[in-house]
Amino acid sequence: MNLLAPSTHLLLVILLPLVGASIIWLLGSRGLQTVRQSAAITAVLTLVAAAWLLLRYLSSAEAAAGQPFAVLSVPWLTGGIFDIRLSVGLDGLSLWLFGLSALLSLTAIMVSWDAIKEGAVGFYMLLLLLETAMLGVFAARDIILFYVFFEFTLVPLFFLIGIWGHDERRRAAVTFFIYTLAGSVLAFLGLVTIVLWNASHTGSITFDIDLLTAGLSQHPLPMDAEGGYLQWLVFLALLVGFAVKVPIFPLHTWLPLAHVEAPTGGSVDLAGVLLKIGIYGFLRFSLPMLPEATALAAPWLFALGAFGIVYGALVALVQQDLKRLIAYSSVSHMGYVVMGLFALEPVAIEGANLQLINHGLSSAGLFALVGMLYERFHTRSIPSLGGVATKAPWLTVLFMLFTFSSIGLPGLNGFVGEFMILAGSFQRAWTGVNVGLEQSYLLLALMGVVGVVLGAWYMLWAVERVFFGASRLPPTQRAAGEPAESLDLRWHEIAALAPLAVFVLWIGLTPASFLDPPSATVRKLTLASSQAFNDQMQPTAHSRDNHDGEMITHSLPRQPDPVQDLVTVTPSTPASR
Repeated sequence: MNLLAPSTHLLLVILLPLVGASIIWLLGSRGLQTVRQSAAITAVLTLVAAAWLLLRYLSSAEAAAGQPFAVLSVPWLTGGIFDIRLSVGLDGLSLWLFGLSALLSLTAIMVSWDAIKEGAVGFYMLLLLLETAMLGVFAARDIILFYVFFEFTLVPLFFLIGIWGHDERRRAAVTFFIYTLAGSVLAFLGLVTIVLWNASHTGSITFDIDLLTAGLSQHPLPMDAEGGYLQWLVFLALLVGFAVKVPIFPLHTWLPLAHVEAPTGGSVDLAGVLLKIGIYGFLRFSLPMLPEATALAAPWLFALGAFGIVYGALVALVQQDLKRLIAYSSVSHMGYVVMGLFALEPVAIEGANLQLINHGLSSAGLFALVGMLYERFHTRSIPSLGGVATKAPWLTVLFMLFTFSSIGLPGLNGFVGEFMILAGSFQRAWTGVNVGLEQSYLLLALMGVVGVVLGAWYMLWAVERVFFGASRLPPTQRAAGEPAESLDLRWHEIAALAPLAVFVLWIGLTPASFLDPPSATVRKLTLASSQAFNDQMQPTAHSRDNHDGEMITHSLPRQPDPVQDLVTVTPSTPASR
């Protein structure tokens, strides 16, 4: 077997953390330092191998054509009528999420360096098992394999929260597991229905995602009473499963508790990667396979995204626990992704896809820094902190960097995604809905703008109270007797956060580098739903006269121009007025 073949390369990246977990188990008796080093070396090797694979993809012909890359398909259960395969591969949609999983797994290990002293063997083994599951879920090209990895992400995090979490860790772990398992079971039933419907027209049962997507474009699930509204029912099943993962308001109630009680490494992976699986599921399954149902539900989900933005921001504003504040900010910021996705506008969808990465970087950095504060001062209470900047200046600098990223400061990564989402949302409100929904869509888009203001308010207010002014730490909670520099960033914390800071600046300054590679794939996957929505929202003559233009539609093929996408609305040239 050629070890340099892209498919073999991909398989090695997915399996490398699993091998590392086995090595940790074998070397566990040699002490804590050996376990830590083994976990860190495994994560570094996985990240390097993943980065090399992504570079190979970007220079490939598949990237230019928006086709899958490094596809490996091995028969698994192919006897009789079944055709289940161990099929993996990368495309534009999974590209950056795959890399983010490898990057944040290293961050999760490094921020746990001093925090985990008891049960370190089990802890680091679970983190590496979780990394394999995260890499696998974004690379899977078969529904059964996708679901195996999808479910497998629950188990390591359940134990990470339940064993190494804080005071209410068991309740948080059980709540997280019940919510996500119930949702994923419904999603699986929906996916199986898709498989069986396709089989009823082709005569063979395949679980290949690409074949199913192509099959449903030729024989779509029915959306009428005669067909039992089957497409709508399947969409609702997938909606519940993926909405719990995001989570979409009001299915978010498990998230703040899980974040607050999870160990820092668990919070990094949960916020940075696992919340993205729900949006990935919508883009991979719901939008390309169920376009009519997606178009019908889009206004409601667009509204839920807008409400989630404002709700999460308002609740974050009154929090006294810094980690809980960041948790509710995740609810708010994932609302932007939901709103952008279901605006079903090319600019907004591409912005939402980029915002998955942006939020992963900023939220992971913030949760990591909150964990560092807790290690030093043994409290996350905002009223109990203050003056941290004088004790840990570099920690403060990085916290402010990720804060500015989170609130969308121009020049940093968060600005690009939020701007594209809001631009696409207003574009949809002005030119892409019928007259009866124009005001509603405009109001919802304005709620997104309000969310930006509220986000800056609660984040900057928290920074002011925690890092500046006089210290409010009681004497028993201060690191008495230690030199002031000992409270600042340590080498392993710098190693955990420096790569995230680099990407925050890189994406903010050169967004086209991250927008172009997934563009063709994302537009291809969302084309059917966008066209269905445009057909559903045909403007009336009055609306066309007011806007002096036609609706914006997807077009394929087209090489994206991010700058033009951000500022240009394609005009029409009517023959007469």
